[in-house]
Amino acid sequence: MDFRTKLGQSSFGVRATALIIKDNHIFLGKHEDGFHTIGGAIEIGETSSQAALREMQEEIGIAGEIVDLAFVVENQFTVNDVKFHNIEFHYMIQPLEEPPTEMIEGKESYPCVWLPLDKVDDFDIKPAFLKKALKNWNGQLRHFINKDGED
Repeated sequence: MDFRTKLGQSSFGVRATALIIKDNHIFLGKHEDGFHTIGGAIEIGETSSQAALREMQEEIGIAGEIVDLAFVVENQFTVNDVKFHNIEFHYMIQPLEEPPTEMIEGKESYPCVWLPLDKVDDFDIKPAFLKKALKNWNGQLRHFINKDGED
């Protein structure tokens, strides 16, 4: 059981993601609609950091160590007429082994890629705030409010 609820055409959730960065590249899953972080909903009784590590294990099959909580985001966006409101915790995580070339999400698999941080503007990265946030991150926790792709 996790922190997601849907009411009519609205969905609210609490998520945690793993930001895996190496040699000025970020590791992301490539989906039909763009590039996504590794992560998902926080389960009841689990901390956000535990959720980020669990999602990393579930989706790409490797363990990691938390480096920093980088961003807390209030992310609001619409997909297929459903309005989403997510509270998100984005952690810098050091993987304990080399990440794989694909990820598993439910019954689907998606390719994974390393995108150069200096070229993130050239890609459709979700959530969108990451484009600006990653380039300007100074090691301090940052809070963002992101509405429909705006920063």
